[in-house]
Amino acid sequence: MNFAEFQKKMERLNRDMPRIMERIVYQLGEELLNHVIDEINRQDLIDTGSMWQSFAQGGEGNVWEFDADRNTLTLEVGSNLTHAELVNEGYTINHRYFVPGYWNSVGKFIYDPNAKGGFMVRPRSFIGRHYFDIALEEFQGGMQALIEKLLQAELERMVR
Repeated sequence: MNFAEFQKKMERLNRDMPRIMERIVYQLGEELLNHVIDEINRQDLIDTGSMWQSFAQGGEGNVWEFDADRNTLTLEVGSNLTHAELVNEGYTINHRYFVPGYWNSVGKFIYDPNAKGGFMVRPRSFIGRHYFDIALEEFQGGMQALIEKLLQAELERMVR
């Protein structure tokens, strides 16, 4: 490669850098959500797909907000499902109330607002499982290496 070719590649790299950084930030967001899903599964927190799906980009209840402003890239990821926060942070039930539904053949309770049967929920507290915090901490531990790997791959792609 002569100097003119090298210069063209560097100019292209400079021109494409915002798009490259956006792609890297998106990949980091996907990786964080994968860590969250893995932690939810590891703790065996759910048996339905709504919470799991809310941590997949584009899934129902998913938060995926990208902002590029004044040389800063921000990606907010997570879930906007109420029960996702309650499971993560913990909660307290202060008053008894009735939940309509039935138990299926394998002993799983099925919520059914039209059912005549159901069960009474009694006051109690549930300790937060902190699955999001755990996943974020694990993700941050390997984030620098992941950024370097993604940036290296982008640079190699650009100079070919």
